[in-house]
Amino acid sequence: MTGTRTGRRGSTTAWADIDLHALGRNLDQLRRGLPPGQAVFGVVKADAYGHGGGPVGRALQRFGIDGLVVADMGEGITLRRAGITAPILVIDPPLPSQLRLPALHRLGATVTSAAEARALATAANRAGRTVDVHVRVNTGFAGFGAPRADLTDVLAAVAGAPALRLEGLYTHLSGAYGPYEDGGLAELERFGEAVDTARSAGLLPPLVHALSSVALGRPLLTGAAARIGCTAVRCGAALFGIRMADGDTPLPLAPVMSVKARVTRVMALEPGDVADYAAASAAPRRTPVAVLPFGFSDGHHLHRLAGGVLLIRGRPAPVLGRPFMSSLLADVTDITGVQPGDEAVLIGRQGEHRITAEDIAARSGLRPSAVPLLGPRVVRRYRSSAREDQTE
Repeated sequence: MTGTRTGRRGSTTAWADIDLHALGRNLDQLRRGLPPGQAVFGVVKADAYGHGGGPVGRALQRFGIDGLVVADMGEGITLRRAGITAPILVIDPPLPSQLRLPALHRLGATVTSAAEARALATAANRAGRTVDVHVRVNTGFAGFGAPRADLTDVLAAVAGAPALRLEGLYTHLSGAYGPYEDGGLAELERFGEAVDTARSAGLLPPLVHALSSVALGRPLLTGAAARIGCTAVRCGAALFGIRMADGDTPLPLAPVMSVKARVTRVMALEPGDVADYAAASAAPRRTPVAVLPFGFSDGHHLHRLAGGVLLIRGRPAPVLGRPFMSSLLADVTDITGVQPGDEAVLIGRQGEHRITAEDIAARSGLRPSAVPLLGPRVVRRYRSSAREDQTE
């Protein structure tokens, strides 16, 4: 398996284990929870939520994913260069300087206006290729998408261009991320009106999608989407076993990533020594500490983490103070025998204890999907079934 991050295991002091077998099981579970015939598009933006876009994209392709979704053209091109041939939808409409890229790299493009559609058609004509197009409609989330009043004109501009293929109509539900089961229902009702508009004009494409991971566990939303005639879903966080909100999908999904580091030093803080740059972090007593080569440049959530823990020798070790840019201190007062080289778990299971992305998100105030966005020093190691693949 090839990739962008390589490293010798013996020289690695911080790494993430990516379980591709768990990724495949999660996809199977998601498919089982959907109506028959629903297409599943895997969202792999932001380097597959930090899991590694190339290896994850190739694995999802092997597992039979119907397509992939990325944020911008650069991400789509990176996946093509990684050998991925599955359909790829780019969420951001192409900039004027990027209009040739969907045709050159066989990327599905989003358009939100008739003018965008015409410009894309001109570029596709010049490239001599047909581009698949999804029209995004604004249903109330941050102004993204075509205004519903303009939808017929946008769809007609796509359908009337020989170099464009009208492939999809979609929206994104912000309300689904709230605490209530009916969150996003009003947005979905507005999307239903847009679907009716497209159907009445004879311009309804084959792929109609509105639901993302967080909505799949909410019967009010899944039922409404079925009545509208949605034919596809977009799954990002759920594929990686990350639950974005209370009431998220009840399916038995498994975390795909665990994050570990080696203890590099064991020492003691004397009374009055500070654990970070703040005087308020002064140790009240002599405190044994383990030093880990993992700071907020390696896990960005650590910049905001207070009161966190990690696991050493199967026991919880509180994080002392606020982590530094490339290291942190853990209190090992209650853990005997800690030595340099011991494995510490920052995300994952060790012994009877487990730390999840959701736990860290709750402490740091971040979205759970932001927790796996690791820095470049953290080596990714990919496993499939019981076999460990090449480090990347």
